[in-house]
Amino acid sequence: MAKIVVADSGPLHYLVLIDCADILQSLFDKVLIPGAVQSELSHRQTPAKVREWVAAPRSWLSVRPILKPRLVAGLHRGEAEALQLALESGVSAILVDDLDARNAARRLGLNVAGTVGILELAHERNLIRLTDAVAELRRTNFFISPQVLDAALERHRGRE
Repeated sequence: MAKIVVADSGPLHYLVLIDCADILQSLFDKVLIPGAVQSELSHRQTPAKVREWVAAPRSWLSVRPILKPRLVAGLHRGEAEALQLALESGVSAILVDDLDARNAARRLGLNVAGTVGILELAHERNLIRLTDAVAELRRTNFFISPQVLDAALERHRGRE
C-alpha cells in the first residue's frame, strides 16, 4: 500500500533549511503539495536554499491542483489548500506545523505530523541523528517551544 501524504510549506521549509527534506522520500512514496504551497516555497522572500530545492524536480514530490478552493477562517492559503488537497485526494495524513491548521486537520479526521514528528520518525528509522537535526532546527527561526524540542530528545535518549 502506497504511503502518500500532503504537506504544507512549514515542514518542507524547515526540513530543507536543516538538510533533512530528502528523508521524506524514505518515509513516504509520494508527497503532494498544492499550488499555494509551491508558491510560498518559491516566494522571493523565502530563503534561496528553499526556493532552489522546490524548483528542482523530485520524483516523490508532486504539485497537485485544488478542484474546489476554499478559504478557511484563521488559516493561510497554503494551509487551507493543503487540507483541501488531502480531502480531495483521499490522503489520510498531512504534514503541517501551525497549531490552528493542525487542529483543523484533526477535526477533518486527518492524521497530523509536523517537522519535529518527521524528524523523530526519521530518527527511529535510522535515517538521521535526532540530536543533530534538533540542533540545526534551533539555529533557524523555527517557532516552537524549547520544551517541545527537549521532550522529543528525551523520548529518544539512549537510542543515539
